[in-house]
Amino acid sequence: MLDDATLAQYLDRLGWERVPHGAGTLRAVRDTEQGDVAVYVRLSQNWLIASVVPFLVTGGDNPHDLARWLLRMNRDMAMTKFAYDDDGDVVLTVEVPTESLDYEEVAAALTGLVQHAVMHRATLRGASDGATTSSS
Repeated sequence: MLDDATLAQYLDRLGWERVPHGAGTLRAVRDTEQGDVAVYVRLSQNWLIASVVPFLVTGGDNPHDLARWLLRMNRDMAMTKFAYDDDGDVVLTVEVPTESLDYEEVAAALTGLVQHAVMHRATLRGASDGATTSSS
């Protein structure tokens, strides 16, 4: 079972500096070619959850085409998934069970999350900007 101390060791090994962000949540900012990606990491009793929140601010104004695109991306991504948060904004998250989680699995989950954030950020922001421009 993954615990807080082991997670801290794994994050150190990955070079992920982090700061507390509320109760039980850590915030790590990853510098990428596409700019900074803020990742929020939480360890619950049975799950390691890491998210880019919000990934795309929509305020709940989510067209059907966006939902279809998100579902297609979810199908093709390992571990990492798009979802809507309580505000209707798009989030990118990875949730993995902690029962027998080792360093390689944590590294794959967190690295994959950041890679997908970088890969899809420009596409979604461009589509969002285009929709805003065309509806103005």
